Formats: sequence, structure tokens, C-alpha cells
Amino acid sequence: MAEGVDFASLKVLVIDDQEFVRTIVKKMLLNLGIGTVLEAHDGNSGVEAVSRETPDLVICDIQMRPVDGFGFVRQLRAIPAVARTPVIMLTAHTDATTVARAKDLDIGAFLAKPVLPPALKDKITRVLTEAKAAI
Repeated sequence: MAEGVDFASLKVLVIDDQEFVRTIVKKMLLNLGIGTVLEAHDGNSGVEAVSRETPDLVICDIQMRPVDGFGFVRQLRAIPAVARTPVIMLTAHTDATTVARAKDLDIGAFLAKPVLPPALKDKITRVLTEAKAAI
């Protein structure tokens, strides 16, 4: 258990339009001890998966088509039952404009590509600890 976060009990959704990225992130999550890892291939299927599966956390790419990561989060925040689901954005872009857009959408953290397991574990722990404290 990492700082009060029970990884084995977590359900995490990975949204990325590139299958190999989803596969790599899923393997890392399972190696970190995450209990359930779900996948979606774009923002629309991501919203459906969150509504159906109610994951504890979403890790989402920003650049996807037809609905990008920001579009996904806007849709997510509009659904009362899942609006507070913590989101970590996966991106190669951490410029000021992207960070400002993320703040407006209450995104928990950014994770730079390529993803490394220690950074992934740290971000998950921090975002879930902050989300728990905000309840």
C-alpha cells in the first residue's frame, strides 16, 4: 500500500487511441499492483466506459480523435454520477496553454510521455490522495 492508497483494490481506465500505448500503460499499472485495468480507444468510448464501470481513476491521452482528452474530461465533468472521477492526462505537451486548459477542467496531474513506472506510481498516489482529501 502506497501512502494510504490500496493499489490492489483500484480500478483504472486507460484512454488512448494508440493500442501500443494502452498496452504499455496497462502492463505498468498491473506491475504496480493495480487490481483492474480497463481500456478505451477514444474520448467517446472513454465516457461510455466511465459511466458503465465507474473507475477510481482515469489516465487519458490528450491528442486523440474524434474526441480529444479535453473533450473527454468536459463530457465526464457534465455527468453528475462520475463528474468527480480523478483524471491524469498523458501527454508530450506541458506548455502553459495546455496546463491552463487542464486546470480549468480540474485535471489532477500530467504524466509526460514516455511514461516511467516510478512517475506513474507517484502521480496515482498523489492524485488519489488529493481526491480523497477533497471529499
